[in-house]
Amino acid sequence: MAINSKDRIRMLLSGQVPDRMGKADAPWPEARARWYKEGVPAGVHVNDLLGMDLRINIKMPPSFRLEEKVIEENNEFQVISDADGNVSKYWKNKSGVPMHLRYAIKTRADWERLKDRLVPSDDRFAVGYYGNYWHEYTHGSLATVKAAYDAFKVKDETFVSVEMPDPYEYAMAKMGDENILIAMAMEPDLLRDMFERLVKYLIAQGQILFSSGFKPDGVFVGGDIAYKNGLLMSPKMYRELIFPYVKRMIDHFKGERGLRIIYHSDGNPTQALPMLYEAGIDCIQPMEVNAGMDVRKLAKEWGDKLAFMGNISTTVMSGPKDKLREEVMSRIEYCKKVRARYIIHSDHSVPDTVPFENMRLVVELVDKYGYY
Repeated sequence: MAINSKDRIRMLLSGQVPDRMGKADAPWPEARARWYKEGVPAGVHVNDLLGMDLRINIKMPPSFRLEEKVIEENNEFQVISDADGNVSKYWKNKSGVPMHLRYAIKTRADWERLKDRLVPSDDRFAVGYYGNYWHEYTHGSLATVKAAYDAFKVKDETFVSVEMPDPYEYAMAKMGDENILIAMAMEPDLLRDMFERLVKYLIAQGQILFSSGFKPDGVFVGGDIAYKNGLLMSPKMYRELIFPYVKRMIDHFKGERGLRIIYHSDGNPTQALPMLYEAGIDCIQPMEVNAGMDVRKLAKEWGDKLAFMGNISTTVMSGPKDKLREEVMSRIEYCKKVRARYIIHSDHSVPDTVPFENMRLVVELVDKYGYY
């Protein structure tokens, strides 16, 4: 019996070794715009062209649903107040991380004023290609989103994920990195209240999703709990303050709903892997090379417990083909040797410094040599 993309990723995440390694990636809109100029057919999404195993993603955004407003604008940038009330500065004609000018939650009073806006609703969904940006997703009424989901011809053949933030990521996005770390030490009860609200929202919003005919295969949990040198907080603080809520999320979506869990953290979250595994994750992603992450080293300790997704350096992807071939093949060959369950992916997302011929080379190497 032939194994399709959906079966392949399900097997990789559930402890089985399928026919070959998985393949997926998240190219920036600017990268895709470049690739159209380099020969990708107009109107064809690169995930379809390259036959990626993960293609469809559903979002359940836990925003405060405030009115989005442009506060300032010129030829170079926009200053925008978003749906959470955060104010950020965005370049208009080039890619880059926005400059955050003001966050919504500065005090307990800010949270009390806004928290009742986090209410489950049948118009809090969006669907699109895995890796696409929010503005590229279809969102609106449940009927609109469901119609867009049903229009994906490959939804029964490729892995469908539901994306959600973990508690830390949720609060950090509304408070900022420095403020949340201070609050973890000085106002832990504020964060417990925020985490509790998020978990209840996600479970209730998920109930609407499942009862509406969507059939996802797994959950993509975003939780940037680390930087290049390790966790942003002590393992003890993570265990006491964040872990209980992560485990409740996973207990529901994996234990009760049967969905597999891909966990994303930038940086080097190695210190948290024992707790993340205890919470129930199935896969760690994206294993940033510049943060010292290496799937070959991780597979020695965690290969019988976790699947791995990522670890192809975007710096190398942007350079000469011979170096890129070496980067990819070194991981393919090692993971084949030890039968580590591996999904080839960049070590974050693909910038516009990567030519399409390099992206195509990665996929071709998986297709040719990635069989177990």
